[in-house]
Amino acid sequence: MESKRRTINAPSCFYPYPFPPYPFPLYPFPIALEHFPFIPFPVSVPASRGGIGASKLRMRTRFNRRAIFIFVIVAATGAALFAASCGNKRASRKGIPAAVAVAPAKRELTPLPVRPLSPALEGLRQRVLAAVAATRELPWQHDAGMSELSGWEYGTRTKELADTLAGDELRALSRLAVAGGLLPEGTDLAMLAASFTAASAGAAYSPLDKRVLILAAQGADAPARDESLITHEYVHALQDQHFDLLKLLAARPYNFDRAEAAFAVVEGDAMNVQRRREQTVAVWSRRTLEEIGRNEDARFGDYRREVGAFFPTLLTETFIFRYRDGTRFVEAVRRKSGAGGVNELFRRPPASSEQILHPEKYFAQEQPGEVALDERQFAANDWTTAATTPLGELGVRGLLLKSLPAADATRAAAGWGGDRAYLFERARSAPLFVWKTRWDKPVDAAEFFRAYNALCGKTGARRDGANDPAQLTWRDGARVTFVRLDGDQVIVIRGAEADARGALEFALR
Repeated sequence: MESKRRTINAPSCFYPYPFPPYPFPLYPFPIALEHFPFIPFPVSVPASRGGIGASKLRMRTRFNRRAIFIFVIVAATGAALFAASCGNKRASRKGIPAAVAVAPAKRELTPLPVRPLSPALEGLRQRVLAAVAATRELPWQHDAGMSELSGWEYGTRTKELADTLAGDELRALSRLAVAGGLLPEGTDLAMLAASFTAASAGAAYSPLDKRVLILAAQGADAPARDESLITHEYVHALQDQHFDLLKLLAARPYNFDRAEAAFAVVEGDAMNVQRRREQTVAVWSRRTLEEIGRNEDARFGDYRREVGAFFPTLLTETFIFRYRDGTRFVEAVRRKSGAGGVNELFRRPPASSEQILHPEKYFAQEQPGEVALDERQFAANDWTTAATTPLGELGVRGLLLKSLPAADATRAAAGWGGDRAYLFERARSAPLFVWKTRWDKPVDAAEFFRAYNALCGKTGARRDGANDPAQLTWRDGARVTFVRLDGDQVIVIRGAEADARGALEFALR
């Protein structure tokens, strides 16, 4: 019966990341969640919100159709969580090795079914292959296949991909985000990743299978095949043939800021080709970069109101960044250096989300600060570093958007100079969250200090009565949060009070 079905008017996107499914409905048709019975849906659904109830969840998205590269969602999951890290643009990092590309752990994948495409779908695939190569100005090195899957097959494969690419790491990132108060207690990013990957069914490029996966049309609900969607996914296939996307995106140790910058290049390039095909090159080229950014942002209006109502702003805004700011950034590079300049982005990717948000900083090669704590001091007190990553200007802005207007959050994050967040764990102790941020100027640090404390004041925490203008204390049950302003840096510590006080001393050294 209909009353027993839980459905999502699913955007055709691939998003196994804690950021909600991508707001670009590729196929806006109902997907019954029983197609994916092995995946529990992790979103709490209020029963009294305009017809959105526990028995039926419909996320209606009304945006231009877009596709989401499957790997993006997985890596991004960890990214959004890490709202932390501190860095002086001139400081050296202690104990943080250089990033190295690491292949995902090999796991057994269910063999994809071998079945021919319909003549219509095969014809569409052939047209898209030719159009993508011509628009992107890159030749195909070999054919790129497509598999049409049933709901069960699609759900099984997307769960396997999420687990293979980042399942264990996402669980560690979940603990960091929860310890820092960035996400609610009990959040499991790995589960969110798998759930959204399946629930947001439509189409995706799989870098493990080296082919586009598409959800099979079903009965009266079957959508017309969207050439724009298929175009987007085949740009990812072309990228992978020339630039090895797994090598680009699987660098370790994990760095949220760097990973999101890379994802913005991958998605921005695909969106750039998609938009030029939709609008014609002549029309697209007449748009200013500012206009492109505004237009892409406007496409997320309903997404923010509907999907964003269920998830932290940090997650939704980080996900939007890849498409909105990635599109604008790639177009800035294309106008300056042509297709060759875009190719170079994959060989020499941006180092930070700051470079995506401010393309001039990429052209000037302004590097993010390498900020770090001396972890040896924590280890000497039996603390183990469970997770660590920079958040970047993107993460700072996404976090502040929870309580500040967009213009204020953007301004408060704009002076970012570097950061790093840590989760420390110790037997029989509460988790300890340390976030050290550094800013271009002391005035920028002071602005972030005020903005972060405004955020704390809206979370239900109680402000301590201590009268120190450079350090505010917030209490929430057994946990305490210290927010310390120290010249051009701001340090945030959250944990049991005695542990937090000791951590603050270490962080200030």
